Amino acid sequence: MASKITVQLTGRINNLVFYKLGDTYCVRTVPQKVKQTKATKARGKQFGIASRAGKAVRQQLMPVIPFPSDNKMQTRLVSAIYQYLQSPQGEAPGPNTDLPFISGLQFTTGYTVTERWKVALVVSRNVVGNLQLAVPTFIPSKNISAPAGTVSVNCTIAAGGFGRATGIATGGYSTSLHFEYNNAEIPAQAVPLPVPMPPGTVIVTGIYLQYNMIKNGQEVAINKQAFMPADLVSAMFVGE
Repeated sequence: MASKITVQLTGRINNLVFYKLGDTYCVRTVPQKVKQTKATKARGKQFGIASRAGKAVRQQLMPVIPFPSDNKMQTRLVSAIYQYLQSPQGEAPGPNTDLPFISGLQFTTGYTVTERWKVALVVSRNVVGNLQLAVPTFIPSKNISAPAGTVSVNCTIAAGGFGRATGIATGGYSTSLHFEYNNAEIPAQAVPLPVPMPPGTVIVTGIYLQYNMIKNGQEVAINKQAFMPADLVSAMFVGE
């Protein structure tokens, strides 16, 4: 039997088939010769959680997703969350700071943020337990690979979370940094990301680099997908 879903997906993930019927997006399992097992039903439940979680991530991290309506990106995101939930780490009760499948997920194609911004970015909890992004000292023209004509770089940072058992959003936050693209050294800094972190929550942090150039005397964004790196630089689980 098909079920309606709120996320717009088409294609197949394991034994689940996603398709569009009229204006409605549906999901069904691949027909089997035997009745559904408990494991099959559990996988269906986990996919429902992954679908809600994918929507929650897109809503909370909207500032770092250049093309939020991209169906392929949405499918990659839900698939990554589903695979994590299916993995041993997806059931472990303790904290984990590097979740498989989700960490490193790209919202765009091409080079990743860390391939363009060649510094050691570290997302962690500070001494009082709040989320932060540590950015070391760097020189923009040396440590950021940019297209010809770049005069500045906008770095948008967003964090958010969802309940691992429910997929429901727990709250997000976004901020931005601006760097002139020159040889001036940028001091190290810790960027606070004040998001709720209740037990049992998956917390994700995304970064989007936007390059700017001068056109007709105005500073404008370079809107070429090859130079729009945006991905999840961190995914962690807050222990139950």
